[in-house]
Amino acid sequence: MKKITIKDIAKMAGVSVSTVSRAINNDSEVSEKTKKKIEKIVLETNYHPSMLARGMVSKKTNMLAILVSDITNPYFNQLVAELDSQLIDKGYTLSLFDTQTANRIQDKKNRLTEVSIFKQIQENNFDAVLILGGLLDESNINPDYQAALSNLAKEIPLILLGRDLTHLSDNIFSLKRDQRTPTQLLVSHMIQKGYQKLAFIGGSASTWMTQERTDSFREILAENHLPIDEKRIINNNFYAKDGYEAVTRLINSKVDFDGIVAINDRVAQGALRALKDFSISPLLKGVASCEYFPDSDFHIPRITSVDHKIPELGEKAIHLLFEVLDNEPINNENLAFPIPKLIIGESC
Repeated sequence: MKKITIKDIAKMAGVSVSTVSRAINNDSEVSEKTKKKIEKIVLETNYHPSMLARGMVSKKTNMLAILVSDITNPYFNQLVAELDSQLIDKGYTLSLFDTQTANRIQDKKNRLTEVSIFKQIQENNFDAVLILGGLLDESNINPDYQAALSNLAKEIPLILLGRDLTHLSDNIFSLKRDQRTPTQLLVSHMIQKGYQKLAFIGGSASTWMTQERTDSFREILAENHLPIDEKRIINNNFYAKDGYEAVTRLINSKVDFDGIVAINDRVAQGALRALKDFSISPLLKGVASCEYFPDSDFHIPRITSVDHKIPELGEKAIHLLFEVLDNEPINNENLAFPIPKLIIGESC
């Protein structure tokens, strides 16, 4: 059976395609008589208007694109779930683009992957794009990538979570994450607990987030007149295996340390496993994390960590999104990073 299109509906109703589109979008300029006529034909033909048809006149499709670099990362997973639950209730359809660039060494292939996704997004009439990670997080963003980002912003508003790149385009809006305050909170706590030879492990050295947290780690040590030993700083990646590998390197290299600051809970879990495998009691080597993930509540021992309040971050992102979509003035107060909370566990 032939699929009914918006052109067929227009022909049956004796009106233009744009009138059908306006009627579907409940435009007040279309008479009630015409709306009822079109509605009757829609019901009789079981016509399902595409989002593109809905947006022909209103220019809104209620479709949003979300781009992440690894959906298995608990930060992205939790944030996308938060955005998803709220936006679906508001009638929006979300399309997730997972680049998996976080799992690869940063290279030309990653850039081509994300630029290719930008082109797919441009072809699908989204109302806005939320970019939560990927090459956006690189400290030195490739000029070609910046150009692709600016090009995308010419057609679609971009909401960036993490970095402030508003200088690239008037159609780019940023919600910057504070990476220093949570790290300062955690390291200060560990120093107060008596740790004197802290190591920092995890994170990719090429990302701005890792650099912010590592620099903050160094600053707090300096403020407390504690030695900064670069051998105790290992930036490898964001996963449990990286925490395990970092601790293994510290021990095999005979680097003296009494506590570990991990970039996140996953890396901390790997570190705890390594200490266990080397028969080193967690009581002798404290372990804490700069970023809390919910599943860590069930880890043994529970990890001392910092809650970045991702649900609140998601709410702020949605406030910003709708200010952009509704062409309202941006409320800078909504852009403030949620106040982090130190979670005391059993790991230090």
